[in-house]
Amino acid sequence: MPDTIAQLEAAGELQARLCRENGSPTYEAVIKALVAQLAEPLAATRLLRDDGADPVRSAVYLRLLCAVHRVALMDPSCPLRAFYPSTGGSVDLRRVVPVFLGVVEDDVETIAAGMREPIQTNEVGRAAPLSAALCYVAALSGTPLRLLEAGASAGLNLWLDRYRVQAGQVAWGPPDSPLQLVGHFASGAPPPVDLMVVDRRGCDLNPIDIGVPRSRWLLRSFVWPEHLERLDRLDRALAAASPGPLDALDACSWLRSQLVELRSGATTVVLHSLLLPYLADDERSELERLIRRAGEQADYDRRLAWVSLEPTPGYDDVLLTCESWPDGRRVRLATSTPHGTKIRWDPVPLASPEVAGERR
Repeated sequence: MPDTIAQLEAAGELQARLCRENGSPTYEAVIKALVAQLAEPLAATRLLRDDGADPVRSAVYLRLLCAVHRVALMDPSCPLRAFYPSTGGSVDLRRVVPVFLGVVEDDVETIAAGMREPIQTNEVGRAAPLSAALCYVAALSGTPLRLLEAGASAGLNLWLDRYRVQAGQVAWGPPDSPLQLVGHFASGAPPPVDLMVVDRRGCDLNPIDIGVPRSRWLLRSFVWPEHLERLDRLDRALAAASPGPLDALDACSWLRSQLVELRSGATTVVLHSLLLPYLADDERSELERLIRRAGEQADYDRRLAWVSLEPTPGYDDVLLTCESWPDGRRVRLATSTPHGTKIRWDPVPLASPEVAGERR
């Protein structure tokens, strides 16, 4: 138990910081209260202690918070609705904690079942930096794109060519798109390109089918309660996207099959966003090996690009990088927040891993 408590304390401190830095004081307050009472006989802390999974990689605090958020969204009588802007309430950091703990006590079986749903934010704000990277790839290659997204959740970011993105005076994507991603860029802009996607496919351990009505509630529950703009983006993305095509597989097994052959006359783009923190070290190494091995087979008719939007180890920054073949070009394109905002587009060439002796 002492080791479990220590691990939960460290994971909680990290998650509370991320909530503070990304605009959710409510979740920060709740997590801090949970960390302070981890050894107490509360239903909420018992769920955390008994979970058994790695608290960081499994996002145990977010799984608890999102399970409770789901109850608040779906149950008009839930008292937390008074404190969650997502349900029409107002933020009250002093009163929300005891109400949160009480909701878990009163409905612990429902919350425990809800915690079995893995976190799949599918944050469509990330479509802004990801589509900017695709503009870069398309401008570099002059070819149509085949998209392969690992950890695609509900697949909303697979349809990013249907979204409109604006970066200062530069814009790309359909002008009449239901989803207009405006204000995500703090500086710089990619070369605007009309993206031509000839094929798209994604994988996830637990893919969400947006054609099923329950999926809307599930996806909404993953959005933090103060983030009304994110909820609006989600609803607009659901209006623009289509269900699938998604495969229920882990990233490495799936890419191993998808990269057997690169598409002629196109650039195959492997992309992922905030996937790596959920992978074990050996899985990350295998993912990198699979992509680079496929890159060795690329030529100017069958190109490959690897677009990654991932946090640095301490979550101090989120880096947008692109590696492409057959030219072996490796570039840090931009930095952003985990939700795809405050993008600073400033491409900087990176040395190849073999030269730099580094592993990402």
